[in-house]
Amino acid sequence: MKAKILLQRTNGRLRKMKIVICEDEKIFAKKLAAIIHEWAKERGISVKVFAYSSAERFWPEWQESEDYDALFLDIVMGEKSGMELAGDIRRTNADIPIVFVTNMREYAIDGYEVSATQYILKTAEKEKYYDCLDRISQNRRLIRYYVFKDIDRNVRVPHEDIIYIEKFAHKAEMVTPKGRYEFRRTMVQLLKELDDDLFARCHKSYIINIRHLDSISNTSAIMANGDKIPLSKNMSKEMNERFYKYNVNKVR
Repeated sequence: MKAKILLQRTNGRLRKMKIVICEDEKIFAKKLAAIIHEWAKERGISVKVFAYSSAERFWPEWQESEDYDALFLDIVMGEKSGMELAGDIRRTNADIPIVFVTNMREYAIDGYEVSATQYILKTAEKEKYYDCLDRISQNRRLIRYYVFKDIDRNVRVPHEDIIYIEKFAHKAEMVTPKGRYEFRRTMVQLLKELDDDLFARCHKSYIINIRHLDSISNTSAIMANGDKIPLSKNMSKEMNERFYKYNVNKVR
């Protein structure tokens, strides 16, 4: 199962975004993807765009991870409409921005039923899309979740709630304010799945969340819950610098 990365802000704007286009008209899907990439380049944002030709193709991906930051859905497509897809998505995620793009004005009112962020006609100028993307990147507090299987249940934990992760043998233990979870993950997978800006490997067996780091020395890191985490000698300088930079930027 895929895991998720917490979005960071730079001057109030999101730096990293993953956006889905669910659209059965290939020409328009390419046009919309180009608009999104142009917008991202102008705004200095790193963006990945994933295109799906039908709700049926996208739905399994959504069920797997929900690892996206905004959805641009056509309304009329295939056997399952974009409106039906949005309804299914809202049953598991009430926060992700959903934007409907279509040629049919009469469907606009239906978007309120699934808390759509916006309704845009396909013939609209690119500035309309830019305005929509600006609002999504600036005004929404997007939360990513780390999703994993703990024993016999699927669990999702907001990245901001992860204090640290300890790796041992074939398992990993996640420590959060609400408790501890065990799941299977290699260190390589953990480092790939967690955001570089907030999480850091401070020891061969530990990854810590810098926002939960209270104090740090040359040999150990004291976390917000009081746990003392060993700090490898060759990682000490980098960790001290990252702790300093994070807290300086936070108070500005």
